[in-house]
Amino acid sequence: MMVHRKASLSILGAALTVVACSPAHVASDPAANTISIDLRPGSVEIRPGDVVKFDAIVTGTANASVAWSVQEAGGGAIDATGRYVAPPTPGTYHVLARAVADLTVSSLSTILVTPAPTVMISITPHTTSVTSSGSVSFSAIVTGTANTAATWKVQEGSAGGAVTAAGVYTAPSAAGTYHVVATSVADPSKNDTATVNVTALVVTVSVTPSAATIQPGGSIAFSATVTGTSNTAVSWQVQEGASGGAVTQAGQYTAPAVSGVFHVVATSAANPAINGQAVVTVDSGVRISASSPVSAFACEAVALTATVTGSTDTGVVWSAPASCGTITSAGVFTSVRGSGNCVITAQAHADAAKTASITVNVAPERVLSVAIVPASVSLGVSATQAFAANVTTACGTFPAGS
Repeated sequence: MMVHRKASLSILGAALTVVACSPAHVASDPAANTISIDLRPGSVEIRPGDVVKFDAIVTGTANASVAWSVQEAGGGAIDATGRYVAPPTPGTYHVLARAVADLTVSSLSTILVTPAPTVMISITPHTTSVTSSGSVSFSAIVTGTANTAATWKVQEGSAGGAVTAAGVYTAPSAAGTYHVVATSVADPSKNDTATVNVTALVVTVSVTPSAATIQPGGSIAFSATVTGTSNTAVSWQVQEGASGGAVTQAGQYTAPAVSGVFHVVATSAANPAINGQAVVTVDSGVRISASSPVSAFACEAVALTATVTGSTDTGVVWSAPASCGTITSAGVFTSVRGSGNCVITAQAHADAAKTASITVNVAPERVLSVAIVPASVSLGVSATQAFAANVTTACGTFPAGS
């Protein structure tokens, strides 16, 4: 007869239900006691290397012992307790239990050994970009095994960066293309590789405020923001040097005593080729204006005027090119002999940076008088006398024609 049973079985920690279908073989003598074997499980599906415990229930005899065997050569192994170990090769195999009381009585169980699942591993993200010395987290998905652990490495070694056991990758300082590799712990022959494009950091420096207007001698605090590097330190300087004021290494700027446009510069410590700057307009509020162009004869004095506003100090400092002539502190200009245009400068005493200019159109000297030398003379008949004419101008007295 055919006996059907349902049983619960644990295989390497996994619970499954199997159906036992054991044909019971009986002795050839119908008159004898009927010996039968109920073999459990009757059939089972397992993986290579799995272990199954078989039980044989013998009835019809006081001797309940059975002899175990595997029907196929290479079909696995079973010990005297019914503990079966599947072979590494998938296939269909059979476990045979024979009653020791009557070896002609047996029961057969079918075992289907199916291929183990293929272990696969994949990295997420598979391709990514990061800046120099930046970080990115990877994850490894392992399938086909209960052991989902993975080991990590950088294919290029330390030159390509570093990766932690948790998959956190830190890029090297050098730009380039690098590869992060995850390997299955369950099957070290299985791995996956992620590509990381490391781009060079672009260091930038910006100064705040970027522009400012202050009084001569005034002070203002600047700050620098550095991006593209973990080293945010800067050094400070005034582009025009001491004449443009002074700045501390904390960014505190003090303006010079005169007006002007100056530049405060912050230079990156990480990359000295990179800097940012602020434009500082130093303005005292002093203004100076001068009279419009004037005309004068050579060597004749002409009074020039300039007006200073924005300060109680209305004094003016005058200057003229030596090739043009001289000017007094009161603004009286006297040209040298000759003609042409002379540019005279008026500088505000209250703020030397504030100037104005006047163009003096110098005309050739004018004749003030002509004298004949000698002025009188007595001559005899047929006598001769040489005369000369002296011409006098503001520039002096000169022989006629000179």
